[in-house]
Amino acid sequence: MARPSSFNDATAEEICIRIMCGDSLAEICRDEEMPAYRTVMRWLKDDEAFRRNYASAREDQGHADADAIADIAKRIIKGEIDPAAGRAAIDALKWTAGKRQPKAYGDKVALVGGGKDEAPIQHSHSFDLTAASDEELDVIERVIRRTADAGRDQGGAGSPEG
Repeated sequence: MARPSSFNDATAEEICIRIMCGDSLAEICRDEEMPAYRTVMRWLKDDEAFRRNYASAREDQGHADADAIADIAKRIIKGEIDPAAGRAAIDALKWTAGKRQPKAYGDKVALVGGGKDEAPIQHSHSFDLTAASDEELDVIERVIRRTADAGRDQGGAGSPEG
């Protein structure tokens, strides 16, 4: 039987299901009833709906990668897999799961503070200047202006939007 080369929905759906379940595209394309790798790449380029479904399947593949980690760990414990080989496979799967499903399996980085247009972390001080003399207030104002000007010169928070 010849490999399919013309796009058809049934084959495209089967590819997406297998991707979602953890198969690689190279593995899928080794099957004689599936299109060649370059054919699938052409389909992805030419068909918007397939491209969206494929991208979604790749994201879902992150869950399959995470499940595979648990399976490999159990097989290592049972002595079915060499621990070093299992560790290498688990590291690769952790990386791909984190890239495909970053919210679920990615490295967590917590930054506190700031809105979307502000710096992630802000540092502030407050001072009671009610007892300061006019001369002291003038000095403080000059320091604040110099600091703001320096920030603009370096592209800091005080710089105007361009």
